[in-house]
Parts: sequence; C-alpha cells; structure tokens
Amino acid sequence: MTNPEAKDFAAQIPILDLSEGTEMLNDFSREAQRHLISARNSLLILESVSTDKESIENVFKTFHTIKGLADFLKLHDIFWLTGKVEMMLDLIRKDILSCETQTVHLVNEAVKSLQRLLELLDEQIANDGKLKSPYLDVGPLVKLVQDMLNSAEGTTIPAKPITRILPKINFEPDMTLYQKVDDLVKVAKDDVKIEKPLLKELLSNFHDLSNELKEAQGKLHERQRELIKERELAIKLTQQAQTEARSKSEYLANMSHEIRTLINAILGFASLLRESTLADKQRDHLQTITVSGKMLLEIVNDILDFSKVEAGKLKLENIEFNLEHITEEVFKILRSRTTNKCINLYLTIEEDTPLLLIGDPTRTKQIFMNLLDNAIKFTETGELGMTIGRANDVLQRDGSVWIRFVVKDSGIGIPANKINSLFQSFNQASDSTARVYGGTGLGLALCKTFVEKMGGNIDVESILGKGTTFTFLIPFGSVPSTKIAEDPIKNLVPAGLTVMIVTAHEKTMETFSSNAKKLNVKDILIAKTAKQATEALLKKESDGEFLPSIIFIDTMLPGKEAFMLAYKIRQQDKYNKIYLVAIACDGRIEVSDDYQQASFASSMMKPIIRQELAETITRVLAQKPTDHRVIAPMVLQKISCAGVRVLVVEDSLPNQELLKIHLETLECTSDYAINGKEAIDLLKANKYDICLMDLQMPIMGGLETTKIIRTELKNSVPIIALTAAEIQEEREKCFTVGMNDYLAKPFGIDELKEIIIKCTKM
Repeated sequence: MTNPEAKDFAAQIPILDLSEGTEMLNDFSREAQRHLISARNSLLILESVSTDKESIENVFKTFHTIKGLADFLKLHDIFWLTGKVEMMLDLIRKDILSCETQTVHLVNEAVKSLQRLLELLDEQIANDGKLKSPYLDVGPLVKLVQDMLNSAEGTTIPAKPITRILPKINFEPDMTLYQKVDDLVKVAKDDVKIEKPLLKELLSNFHDLSNELKEAQGKLHERQRELIKERELAIKLTQQAQTEARSKSEYLANMSHEIRTLINAILGFASLLRESTLADKQRDHLQTITVSGKMLLEIVNDILDFSKVEAGKLKLENIEFNLEHITEEVFKILRSRTTNKCINLYLTIEEDTPLLLIGDPTRTKQIFMNLLDNAIKFTETGELGMTIGRANDVLQRDGSVWIRFVVKDSGIGIPANKINSLFQSFNQASDSTARVYGGTGLGLALCKTFVEKMGGNIDVESILGKGTTFTFLIPFGSVPSTKIAEDPIKNLVPAGLTVMIVTAHEKTMETFSSNAKKLNVKDILIAKTAKQATEALLKKESDGEFLPSIIFIDTMLPGKEAFMLAYKIRQQDKYNKIYLVAIACDGRIEVSDDYQQASFASSMMKPIIRQELAETITRVLAQKPTDHRVIAPMVLQKISCAGVRVLVVEDSLPNQELLKIHLETLECTSDYAINGKEAIDLLKANKYDICLMDLQMPIMGGLETTKIIRTELKNSVPIIALTAAEIQEEREKCFTVGMNDYLAKPFGIDELKEIIIKCTKM
C-alpha cells in the first residue's frame, strides 16, 4: 500500500477488504458520486465568477468529505488527491491564494480524476477485487497541485494600493461622463489638480454605476444558482429514469423467459399432435394454435429487444459473416408464410457485392426479418423481395464497405401522412392495420435503431394501394481478399451443363441466371412462355445441338401452363433424358395432383437460393452433394440416436414431459433432475452421453452447475444449454463456464436430434 505521507506520490491499485461484504465501499462510491455532482455545479459558477465564496466553500466541503471517507477505507490514491486539493481550496477560502482560471482548471481535472477512480473502484467491487481496466495514475495531477501550494508558501493577503489623482481639467458643458473620464485619464500624467465639485460628480456617478453592477451581478448569481438547481434536478430525474429503465428491462427479460418457456411447451405439444391422426377440423384448430403461438413468440422477442434498447444494453457484434448465407436463411424461414398467397419472391445479389463482411450478423438478420415479414404480411398478390448491392455512390472510407439493401413489395402501401411517424415505437399506419394484421408496432422502430447503431440510415417510399420500398445503407468492415476461401458450392454442379428456365417474372429470371452463372452452368436458355420453351427445344433439336439437361418451370405461369408444358414434354420420348424441376411459391406443390401428373423430378421454392439450386441440380442428376457444415436432412434421418443416454436438468414439468416424448421418439434413455444439485448427484452416480441443462432453476442454476461439473467433478460430458432467453451475453456466459452448445427454446425434435448427433456421434 502506498504511504500517503511519502514525498513522491506513486499510484497503486488499492487492495480492497471484501471479507465483510461490499456495502461500505458501495455506499462510499454512491456518496462520493453525489458530492462530485454538486462540486461540478459550483465549478460552473467559478468559471464565470471566480470570487463566489459560496461556490468555493461547496467545492472545499466536497473534497474534505471524500478525503475523510477515503482515509477510513484506506483508499490511498483518492485520499492523497483529495487531501492536496483540499489544502489548495483552503488557501483560496482564506484569500491567501487567488482563484484564477488555472486553479479552477486544476480542480476540474481533480474532479474528473476522482470520477474515474470511483469507476475503477466500482469495477473492482464487481469483479471480486480484481481490476481489468488500466489503473489511473493521478501522480502528475497531485504534483501540479503541490506546485501551486509551494508557490503560496509564506505569502499573506496582499495590501491593495491606494493612489490619488487630482488633475485639473476644463470640461465642456455637453460632454458625457465617459468623455470626461477619458480626458481625466489623458491628463493624469501631468498631475493636474481636479476641482472638488467635478470629482464629487464623478465619484457619485461611479458609485451609482457600481451599485447597478453589483445588483446585476447578484441577479446573475441568483439565476446561476437556479440553473444549477435545475441541472441537479435534471441529473436526478435522468438517474431515476435510467434506474427505472434498468428495472423495467430486467423485469421484461425475466418475464419473457417465463413466457418463452410456456410457449416452448405449447408449440412442442402442438408439433407432436400434428404427427398424430386428426380430423380435418381438429387439424385446422391445431394450425391456429401453432400460428398464434409463433406470433406470440415474435411479440415477446420484439418487446425484449426494445427493452434492451431503452436500457442502453444493446451491444453490436463485430465478427466475420457471409452476407449471402444470412440472407438466404431469412428467406428460408419466411417463405413458408406465402403458402396461401400468390406472391413471386425474389432475392437479387448484384455481381460486385462483397459477401464476406465484418459486422453484426444477428442484428442484420433481424432487420431483414422485420422488413420482409412486414412485406409478406401486407402483400396478398404480386411480387416482393430484396435487392443487395454495393453502394458505389457513397464514399467508401476508413476501410468500410457500404452496402445498399432495397426491400420492395406490391402490397397495400402506406398513407403519405403516416410516413413520418412510421419508425416510432408502438406505431402502426392505422388502428385498422393493427386489428387486421396484428403486431406490436415495434418492428420498424427496432430496424431504424439497429441500422443507425451500425452507422447507417434507412428511408421509405410508398404509394397507397401500390406498394412500399424500404432502402437502407449500412457500412461493414471488409475482409482481406487473402482470407476469402474458394466457394465450395461452385464445385457441386458438373461442368458443361445446359439448363432452361421458363418464367414470366423478370426478377426470377434474373436471379436464376445470375446464380446459374456463379455455378459455372455452361448454357442458360430463357423462355417467358410455354410456347417459347417448345420453340427453343425444337430449334436446339433441328440445329443438332445439345438439349438442356434440366428445365426449370415456374408454376406461376398463367393458368395451368406450367403443368401442361411439363406434361407435354414428358409425353415425348425424345425428351426422356430431360429432368423437369418445378419452381413454386407454395411448399405443398409436391402433394398436388397437377405436380404428380406432370412427372416433375423435383421442386424448389422461391426465391432462387444458390445453394438450393446447386443441390437440386445434383439431386436430379443423381450426384451426391458435398459435405456441409450442417447435417443435411437426409443424413439426419439415417443416423439413429438409439441408446444415447441423456441427463435432462429442467425445472419446468411441462418441458420435462415434452423432452421425455422427444427422447423416447429418438429411442434415447433419459434421467431427469429439477435443479443443479440433483444433476450433480446423478452425474456422480451415473455415466451419461450428453446433458441438456436449463439455465434458470431454483437452488442451483445451469451456469453454476456446469462450473462445478467442469472444475470439481472434472466431468467432460457434453452440456447443452436450454434457455428461453435468447441473448448474446447469455451465450457467452454458457461457453465461458464450459458448456458445449446452446439450444434456444422453443425447439423441435429435428433440432434436438441434430445437436445430440453432433455431440455424441460426430
């Protein structure tokens, strides 16, 4: 520990005594913070009126109080700094040292340094006495204050010199007071005597002026004090609002966890019921339950995100990600919502768009989800999709790459008088919109927040009854070309392939052609109608050229033209080596009679996704697709989980029951614990292949339990976190204590099977 009486001050991190808790240290920090706010307000006055005694006294009391508390708690750096500044302020109080700009500046710096030392103290308390941030060295500041004290040693209050000037001046009758004073000063050097009546008049006028100035100064001081009080009130109200926001955020987070846990059980059992034999009416009711549950889950997610934004806890990631992959993931999720609608979905990624970027993929996906989900919600027919490209009209500086995203639909549109309020929280275009389409009105507000947090901007254009276009630009970090690996999807498709696309939609045609070229397809034939497709085939045949190996037919061709074309091609033996693939907007196309009669080899849903296009081509050509990072659905079905022994640690009985059914279906054997303590006892007595661990449980939670399993039991069983709180910070905590993976509620049997296989079979 540093000796506060040492001649040369040396900064040292205080060793905190936490044996009796942290209450006294926390109280000291809060009390010192409160005093510093008061000191800052007084320093504002001293910057303009350096002689204000009340302000000097207030600052002195602040440093005197903090010094006494710091001495008691053995916080030597704080004690040393406050002690020296207190001595300097005491000399100012006694008029031994003048309160000049330099001294006020020094005190201001001392206040800032004290604030930082208190922040570091709070950090130490929060981390069990350990400090992660660099410690602040206040030695140089202490030396400056000591130099100021040294310069004041041996000085006394200076005597004010009194001089008398009595010049004699001849004044004109109409001269102003200031002209008289000016002449008086000019002739003062000649030591001319002044006539007494004139001197009395001048002194009287100066006396009146001095009184006026003193009165104005008093009013100014009073107004400053009022402003200080208003500022203190504003600070208190701000702190109160922040505390309330934090409390609300924590409450919403806990509430959302409870709700998501129950939703998990509802959706899980609804999924199990869907696999059983049900009457048509019952199946409709079950579908309503599932859709309502998913909508409720979306609302909970939006509220949770909004609470984090309000509490200032929104943190952005800055990691490498593939823009094409996250965009395709969003469309794979959302396109099922167009099942009962006749909508042409498209995804266009322009040629020069960099795909490997640095930024926050989670929030970027959330922006896509909200905007595209809205577009689907408000569009019954027509077309909607997203175009992505480099924003070449924006200056690309600081190594950033600006990407422009355009989400366009042909939906109901937005009234002109509602455009400006569209991005406000809990706002929708009209009350009828909320009644008909549902939602919280938070989606667009979150989109704007996320975009602006990333350093971008978002705009909207809309024509009522014709559709809406959202355009947003975001700067991302660029990845060096040396780190960009070769595209593995490109090698899935055999070389020299010729294909045909038959579609009336320009966007579908453009997207298909662009993706096929990226897959090194040799020749792409384009037809807008069945007639054009037939003519193109006949021409290829007559010219003796190779016919296309695969014909992709858009089922959104007018009437049943797509199925008639497919049926006609299948009836001709000369085309029996051509595979037919249906491009549909409805995932149920394969169970339709038209599809079966047309003898399509396969189908794929809109929008055209490059990886799916490659996999479809390889599948219909009977070639095995290359290995991917995720387990392919066909592979997932073939691998058995029979005999895998699972320990489930879950306090919710409905979720235990759901997991029991899932695990029995997967032919796993399982044991159950309702808290961490029971789990540890079971692990001591038995051997398990995998452990499914809920995070929030009574007696002992998942994180604490995992820590004990890894450190005390030295058990390496794979542990999978189960939680309804899908938050990035929680993921990091899971991995920090030694968990292997993370499964967010609600989840289905396929997700559960995949994670069991990954952890036990691969």
